Amino acid sequence: MVAIIKCRENEDEYLEFLEKLHQSRRHDWEWSFTRGRDLWSKGRHLLLIASLDAYGRFEVTRVGKSVRRRGAKDQDQQLRVTHVRRLRRPLPLAELLDGLTAAQRRHLVEEGHQSKGTGEAIRALLLGLRPELTEAVQLIEGAIDSWDFGDSRAAQEVALQRDATLGVTRMAGMQAPQLAEWDPPAEELYDDTVPPLFLGMVDRPALEDHLVTHDTRAMLGWLSQETNHVAWREFHEHGRTLLVANANRTAAERLLGCDIIFYNVSRHSLVLVQYKKLDAERGGFYYPNGDRNLAKELVRMRSLDRYAEMQAGPGDEQRLDPSPSWIKLCHPRSVLPHTTEMIHGMYFSRRQFESLRDDARLKSEKTGAVRFGYKNVPGYLDNTLFARLVETGQIGTAGTSTELVRQQVIRSFRGQRNLVFAALSGEEPPQAKRNAQRREAR
Repeated sequence: MVAIIKCRENEDEYLEFLEKLHQSRRHDWEWSFTRGRDLWSKGRHLLLIASLDAYGRFEVTRVGKSVRRRGAKDQDQQLRVTHVRRLRRPLPLAELLDGLTAAQRRHLVEEGHQSKGTGEAIRALLLGLRPELTEAVQLIEGAIDSWDFGDSRAAQEVALQRDATLGVTRMAGMQAPQLAEWDPPAEELYDDTVPPLFLGMVDRPALEDHLVTHDTRAMLGWLSQETNHVAWREFHEHGRTLLVANANRTAAERLLGCDIIFYNVSRHSLVLVQYKKLDAERGGFYYPNGDRNLAKELVRMRSLDRYAEMQAGPGDEQRLDPSPSWIKLCHPRSVLPHTTEMIHGMYFSRRQFESLRDDARLKSEKTGAVRFGYKNVPGYLDNTLFARLVETGQIGTAGTSTELVRQQVIRSFRGQRNLVFAALSGEEPPQAKRNAQRREAR
């Protein structure tokens, strides 16, 4: 499906602001707007975004993916736009539409979603006039065709692996766009088997041994000792190397969730994130007292936090929070997009999580049960803020040894959790140099 939106003056200025704000940080972003409800059908669209040029004529300046949201007013519809890509050469809208046949023009909607035939013709004309947009359009269309896997536990574990893999690339300050290009399993997934590994579905050559440093090979050895069900990839950006491994040895029906272990080799910094799922059937809440595995998992996290605190020295880097242990609460998914979108979630340090369990605001008025949800939690970190704090070294341990990392890898497996392990190596270049490299990349 294809749609056209004509920006109002304030909307174009706002888009310019969003681009400048988020491109410098290399973060995904979205834009919301409202239009008449009768112009937008249900579903998702390849959106052509048109802006006024200096002569008051509309030209296509960007493409993106639009999704309908809730109604804004009686006759208005709110829409959300993601995956916005700017055209290097704006295309006059009149020039694009001049290529339509008379029959297609009769079905043309000046602003809004197009009929199937007219939309396909506009798409073909767009790529004919601007062939450099082919990759961006394919990415957007890939984002439109999601993998719907229902309530399969094995598929939910793949979704958690995927989210954790995206999370560690963001903690490293990398984009890794190839993670959006992956092939969902063609076969049915069975919960009594070990779930497939997300990195094994990414179309990228396997890591070659000669590319792996001595230290990194030792880290992979820890995984090999525990399981032969492992997939890893290597990413390079700004002179640094990120090794990411997905590993698991337990059937989906016995899995307790996912752990992230992110180790910054240069900074000797460790961050551990444990996933917990909100219960969609119970109003989107997580009930800690009903989680029989939580007590022993918190013991593990407290032990890690205490050990890290004991090993900290006066010469170590300063952190806003030097504790390594974090918890992410997120909704279980039944649909997985072909994009770099992460699962929305709430991040808490282990200490904050335990404090909130005693907070009266988290107790149900009807039953008195403690529950965590978006409706009652007073504060948390989202995906963007958490990843940014890790990337800039504001949270995580200091002075951590590789032996401690090895211990945590093994404890994750013994806790019957699938694992996404990442090791970042290489010195971070000066900010000015990084900015120049980003500009060249754009």
